[in-house]
This record gives sequence, structure tokens and C-alpha cells, in this order.
Amino acid sequence: MKEQKQLISKIIIQDFGMPIHLKGSHYLQEAVILAIQNPSVFVMQIYQTIAEKYDKSAASIEHTMRYAIEITYDKNRLRHFFPYSFGRPSNSEVIWTVVENVKRCMLIHDTSSVTCSVSVNLP
Repeated sequence: MKEQKQLISKIIIQDFGMPIHLKGSHYLQEAVILAIQNPSVFVMQIYQTIAEKYDKSAASIEHTMRYAIEITYDKNRLRHFFPYSFGRPSNSEVIWTVVENVKRCMLIHDTSSVTCSVSVNLP
């Protein structure tokens, strides 16, 4: 699990270039962990679970994550990862992209490897 968290952090912070000082990047990491643990979970359930953990509202969690994504996108760091999005990618697009890349990295490498990087999924 520790290696998985390191891989998630690497993808979000290093590969996506999301600033670590933004709370949204930490919430996004939590969201990815929850999505990996339960692939059929709805994004609103993820927000609610994180909100309960931090004593916040689900809307606050969603907004904070969206803000971090917007900042990262506006600095032109996410555009090439989401070439088919119309404008900024949604929170759920980012969450599930990270989930898929974590799964791919774990299949390709052993779980102790944190050297995998994000790939762009083009049709």
C-alpha cells in the first residue's frame, strides 16, 4: 500500500505537475486510493468519504479538487494528458486516469517500483 501511495503521489505531483501545496492534490490522492479499492464507487461517494474523514462538506472537497486541477491545467501541465477533453478535464476524468495509470504500472512493474510514468491514452 505504501508503494501504491508513492506511485499515486508521483503521478499527480511529478507527472501531472500538480502543486503539492494545494489541498486538492492531497484530496485527489485520497480519491484515487478509494477508487482503486472500490472500482465501482461513484465519484460523489468518494467526495463524501473524504469529506467525512476531514470534517468538510462533499461540495468543499469537490471544489478544492477542481481548483487544483484548474490551476494545473491553466499552467499548461495537463493539456497533453487530456487531448480530447473540451476545456479542462473533470475531476472524475483525472481520478480515473490516475487509477488506470497506477493499475498499468502495477501490472508492468512489481508493486515496489515507483518509476512508471503516465501515458496518454489515445484511441
